[in-house]
Amino acid sequence: MHGLRASIVSLIAGWNAIIPASAAETVQFEGARFRAGLTPSEAIANGMPIFPPVPARVLGYVQKPAGEGPFPAVIALHGCAGMGTLFNPRLDRNFWPDLLTSWGYAVLLVDSFSLRGVDNTCNRDASYFRVQDAYGALLFFNKQPYVDKTRIALLGFSAGGIATIVALRERLARMFDLPAALEYKAGIAFYPCFGSSVDSTKPLLILNGDADDWSRDAVCRGMMNRRPATATSIRLITFPSAFHDFDRPPMYPGRMAFGHWLEYNADAAKQAAAEVRNFLAQNLKNER
Repeated sequence: MHGLRASIVSLIAGWNAIIPASAAETVQFEGARFRAGLTPSEAIANGMPIFPPVPARVLGYVQKPAGEGPFPAVIALHGCAGMGTLFNPRLDRNFWPDLLTSWGYAVLLVDSFSLRGVDNTCNRDASYFRVQDAYGALLFFNKQPYVDKTRIALLGFSAGGIATIVALRERLARMFDLPAALEYKAGIAFYPCFGSSVDSTKPLLILNGDADDWSRDAVCRGMMNRRPATATSIRLITFPSAFHDFDRPPMYPGRMAFGHWLEYNADAAKQAAAEVRNFLAQNLKNER
């Protein structure tokens, strides 16, 4: 059997062997409210609108392991084209939610577009409301008895990865009306390299393909080179011959979208999954 096909068959067979502990539950929550007294200069300095928007209602999908918990948790943000291949509620299996729940994590997939009537944001910056949604999701999980509030990570893909990087900036969390002790413990960003400043003091894992013509490897390395000395817990992993969406089985064979090549890479996906699992286990202290 051809090496690539063998890798694909092996990974998908392993994924198919995973039985999600529960079907996804549809939920709604409100995006986080900006802190009262936020000044225009503070908003601009953090990439937010001068007049921060009122929070919108947001659609989400929760999938969790069997048992009562409380479980460590992962909140996931989709890319600029919407949920796409990250999660489809009509399917019995979805790659990342299934993997994460099999590892012992409660998962909240944030759909930032459906209730807003947004098709895509691939040609505009929407990080301000994506971050608002990310913190609204954190507030939602903070109220759920099955979630360990002290062990929540943020996971983003492409534009969701940009939002993850932005959300983990220390000063960003202070812009929202949050309980004092509530925070993301760590973040993971897939192919998020569009020039954002990586100045988080929280552990952050960036995963990118060296063949990606959208999230370019040179931009990733430039972001790492320009990070401040305080950002000591940021790690970049680059996978050879991997394109945008390299972690998505439905993206094989590859195709063009929004002027860029998207293609699944079984070897890179398998390695990335292992890196994500180890990173979460280390930073959320999950031993499952």
